[in-house]
Amino acid sequence: MTSFSTWFASIAAVATCALMFAPNALARGAYDGQWSVAISGNSGNCDGLSYQYNIEIINSVVRYSGGDANISGNVGPSGNLSVQVSSNGNSAAGSGHLNGRSGSGRFHGRSASGSCGGTWSATHN
Repeated sequence: MTSFSTWFASIAAVATCALMFAPNALARGAYDGQWSVAISGNSGNCDGLSYQYNIEIINSVVRYSGGDANISGNVGPSGNLSVQVSSNGNSAAGSGHLNGRSGSGRFHGRSASGSCGGTWSATHN
């Protein structure tokens, strides 16, 4: 019969190994944190428009808690970013690159009144 301490040590060892080898179990993305994103339209029906969003990246996943838009996306290990935005029947997709505490890229979108395009830049807060 196995003693309680031997059984407990075996369970603890198995649990520790499972956590160590589980993909992203305790991972933290290199770009995690609060970011301020400035969006500037420069073509189509959003030419001249600008927006500012404060987003958060958690475990390399883009999150936005504001109620005026749905923003989601992912950041790869090298900083490549893809994001989707929707609001009031309008949608846009963006891509770009984060490097350290800043980043930039482009977006294109569509609404009932036509297409749109522009750039974005981000800084880590």
